[in-house]
Amino acid sequence: MKECPTCRRFFPDQNTFCSFDGLKLIRSVQNTDELQQGEGQRQIPPPPKPVPLRVTIIDQSDEGHRSRVIEGLALDFGKQGMRIQTGTIETGQLHIIRDHTVAFKNKLEVEVDLPTGTVRYTGFAAWYRPEAEGLFWVVGVYIRDMAAADRQAYDEYLKLLSKGADTQTAPA
Repeated sequence: MKECPTCRRFFPDQNTFCSFDGLKLIRSVQNTDELQQGEGQRQIPPPPKPVPLRVTIIDQSDEGHRSRVIEGLALDFGKQGMRIQTGTIETGQLHIIRDHTVAFKNKLEVEVDLPTGTVRYTGFAAWYRPEAEGLFWVVGVYIRDMAAADRQAYDEYLKLLSKGADTQTAPA
């Protein structure tokens, strides 16, 4: 996936230039190092209980057009994103994805209430699916921008989750 350094829109790898402002695209770095190489084993386990969060959808073509705050839960954490649960993926005529092309992802403003404090970031939904017969939605969210202090707090929480996995022993 490639990204425009100015407008932050995403494009398929075969594109070279942004179709909106003509600038050369850069490769979007999105690691998958939550899985250990070749083993399929998670490095970061899920939290002991889901963590409360709030999401606001921002229209990519008009940043003044924002949704109401959507309450949710963070089910899983990773270095580049998280898996969340919400009651809706569309509100105020804004859909969490906007359309299903890589180039047009609505921005998400997310606030997560970690046990150590609240962190904020902007990101976008990579995928979503209904669960429990449509009662709620599970969404994969990539982190795009996060302030340095929030990133530090987030990374510390990931370390804390990882340590929790190290101290758990296998059942006898």
